[in-house]
Amino acid sequence: MKLPRPLLELCLQVGTAGERLLSDLFLSVGFGTGLITSALASFRHPGRIKWRSVGYYMDSCGSDAMPLISLLGMLIGVILAFQAIVQLGRYGVESYVVNLVGTVVVTELAPLLTAVVLAGRTGSAFAAEIATMKSKEELDALVTLGLDVGEFLLIPKVIALMLVLPGLTVIADVCGVVGGMLVVCSSLDFSVSEYFYRSAEVISVLDMTQGLVKSTFFGLIVAAVGCIKGISAERDSTGVGQAATGAVVSSIFLIVCFDAVLTGLFIMMY
Repeated sequence: MKLPRPLLELCLQVGTAGERLLSDLFLSVGFGTGLITSALASFRHPGRIKWRSVGYYMDSCGSDAMPLISLLGMLIGVILAFQAIVQLGRYGVESYVVNLVGTVVVTELAPLLTAVVLAGRTGSAFAAEIATMKSKEELDALVTLGLDVGEFLLIPKVIALMLVLPGLTVIADVCGVVGGMLVVCSSLDFSVSEYFYRSAEVISVLDMTQGLVKSTFFGLIVAAVGCIKGISAERDSTGVGQAATGAVVSSIFLIVCFDAVLTGLFIMMY
């Protein structure tokens, strides 16, 4: 039986996408093994890590993203507070808006928002940088000089993001709580001091730990995926663009998947 043309094209597209997904999976496993080997070698000899590069990436990834993260964190707090007032007001429990805003921002929205922003800003930049170096044969030159590309080029990026992303998450936490405060104190019978006292009472150490652990994993994902896409890019200008786009898409997909897994693990701990 001959399939209709549109159905045949759909099947071909699904098969091609599945083949590409499996190829990326095997590539990621191989790259991850090499990256772990380079990381172990670097931590056995910390002096070989390019700490100046770590500081450079921390500055470019962290301080430059701080205004955007702060603004988005505050807006998320404002939006969440508005929606919570409307929904909880139907049941006469508006006083629990503070509980909802504080816990949801700290445990879920702030780490996720920060990771997605850095996936678009930094993950794509890492992929484009490494893909450009590959197209200009700079990576081959490093290998010819006897340098470990992972230890020399990739490890500083991974360390920088794993350190920066939790710090940006804390900033997003604070801005989200402040954004919720602006709405709650202007719409409900709450004073500023009462709001912050209630927030400090509701947000537990485990909630903060959950957000910081998630953000550390997200930093590893964003940096690793950006490096993988850059290393595996084609040696032309098209490959650079595809590497940057693929880094953003894959990072966001993996971030959401790991967020679901980590949330489930923390809920089991509760």
